[in-house]
Amino acid sequence: MTMTNQESLWDKIVKHFYGISGNFDEYKRQEVNRIGNNAFMISWPILLIAPVVACFWAESSPENALLGLILTNFFYFTLVVLPYIAWASRHAGLTTHEISYQDRHVAYRHIFWVSVGQALYFFILESLVIALTDTVFDGTNFWHDLGSMHQFTKTGLTSILFGAAMGLVSVSRLKKY
Repeated sequence: MTMTNQESLWDKIVKHFYGISGNFDEYKRQEVNRIGNNAFMISWPILLIAPVVACFWAESSPENALLGLILTNFFYFTLVVLPYIAWASRHAGLTTHEISYQDRHVAYRHIFWVSVGQALYFFILESLVIALTDTVFDGTNFWHDLGSMHQFTKTGLTSILFGAAMGLVSVSRLKKY
């Protein structure tokens, strides 16, 4: 009877979030735990202070307090916590993907097609979200919004930029030996 080394769903999620390729060995697991603990400690002050400020603010303007709390958390995590996680993961060597010099063309081709897929996925998701948001908040027709040439062009260009950015990030993670 042979044993297979199956990764748990949690390990797959953690590897995807931190951008880890290859085996999820003990070193990578310890680094992920260290980075996660540090990210939590960075998040702790805003998690304590922002709701208290929002409670006092809600006395005079509840809608603005809620909006302020949401925006504060969003921008804090987007501009402080996530960049720290990306920097620490790269600094610890978790995100590098080692390839041989001979396999670089295959890796570049793979990255290209993955980037095209990511751009297509982004295009579909963004088109649906924008059409749904406009329908809910502005009362426009969902199908008309989805088929709008202006929206199609804007979302298409954004998707191309997104796919190119993801491709550049993937290429920057390659380490040739």
